[in-house]
Amino acid sequence: MTRDQLKQLENDLWKAADNLRANSDLKASEYSIPVLGLIFLKFADNNYRRHEPAILAE
Repeated sequence: MTRDQLKQLENDLWKAADNLRANSDLKASEYSIPVLGLIFLKFADNNYRRHEPAILAE
């Protein structure tokens, strides 16, 4: 993924988060669950990318 694509993805995610906050009847404690899920996915992706060469070598 190029830097431009990564920046576009980040912008899209921020827009989605803003939309979620503004256009839903959810309280902060209720929309935190999907947001935490996205944070976990980012964590998992970072770990995968760190170990990807070893995984592909197998």
